[in-house]
Order: sequence, then C-alpha cells, then structure tokens
Amino acid sequence: MAVNDLVLTVDIVNKVLVALNGTPTQLPSQFQTNTANLQIQCVLPSQTSLPVGSRTSIDYIVQNMAAYGMRAAVGATPEGESAVGGAPGPAPIALQANMVWDAPSQSFLGTLNFNTVAVDDFIGESASALAYFELNLTISGTRITILQTTFSLKANVDQTAGGSSPTPVNYYYTKEDSDNRYVKKVGLAGETFILTSPNGAYQLEIGCDNNGQLTTNLV
Repeated sequence: MAVNDLVLTVDIVNKVLVALNGTPTQLPSQFQTNTANLQIQCVLPSQTSLPVGSRTSIDYIVQNMAAYGMRAAVGATPEGESAVGGAPGPAPIALQANMVWDAPSQSFLGTLNFNTVAVDDFIGESASALAYFELNLTISGTRITILQTTFSLKANVDQTAGGSSPTPVNYYYTKEDSDNRYVKKVGLAGETFILTSPNGAYQLEIGCDNNGQLTTNLV
C-alpha cells in the first residue's frame, strides 16, 4: 500500500463505511496539497442479527460491480434545490468522475486531487475545514448515492505554491468581457469601433465605407 492510498469499504445497503481487512469506519483527515489514490470496495451485509456497528469482516460479502461506474466528490455542506426552478447546491471542490472498475481487486480505482484552488478557497485562512465526501454509483445515466460522510480537510504547514488552476470568476475574462474590452483584428462587414477621449467627454466612431474610405462620427 502506498502512502497516499485511501482504501474504503462501503456497505451499500446501510450506506456506511465498514471495516474489512483493516479499512476504516470513518474517513481519515486529508491534506489540501495531496492526491488520494482511491480504492473503493462495495459489500452487502450477510444474514445476521448483529447491529451494523457489531459486525466483523466475515459478515460482509464483496460485490461484483462491473456493470456500474463510480464518482467520488468532495464539497461544502450540500444544499437541496427547490422543486421548481431551483439551482443545484455548491459545486464539488474535488471530483473524480470516472473511477475504473478493477476486477482483480473487485474495487473501483481512481485519484482525487486536493491540490486545487477550489480546495484552497474552501479552507481559506483556517487550519482545517469540515468537508463532505460522497460516492455515487452510475448506471445508464442514473446516479445512486451509496455514501455521504464528513471528514477534516486540513491546510499544510509546508505548503506548495497553491492549486493547479485559478478560479475562473476571479482571474479570467468571459467572452462578453473580452468583446467589450478589445478591438478585433479583422472586423465584420460594416462593423465600427469607438474611441473615447481621455476626459471621457467624447467618443469617436470609426469605420470604413464601401469605397474603402475612412469614416468618422462623433457620438
């Protein structure tokens, strides 16, 4: 097992983490600059009268989930959407949308990258923040949630330069922003552009007529 491996076993009936060959029953803390190597095994409880917390590894049957896909997501507190016109809750701050079924281990495998600006923004200046971890099975375009639990997402003392990409809303112009700020190298037929005087009092519209002559118009 590698340092960054996160091996989990999910009871897909009771939708909880269970102990199987040493897997944890609670999600361990994770660090903002790490990448977790996920290995997720799905099990069903065998016929037993013991309560969930009292079962041992022999009380679970590993399931072949080859017909399914899996998504793993980390985010802030989930929010419901209203029945009419509601927007989905907050976007995940870390997402693995294409976990791969591994027949030899009877598990889903995939990586979950916490070294993102979204994670940095989520933790902010705090030492840690409570995050939600969710697993969804996918089949025929349908998602089936099999686990949702919380864990501590911690900031690092010895930090790297930061996440892998900036938050678009803070760093990138949209198409509309760019169209409003920059003159195109080659305009469309009949298109003009406007220059503004330094004091902001005047604007001059410049174009080209059908004879190739410059046209100006004070607007």
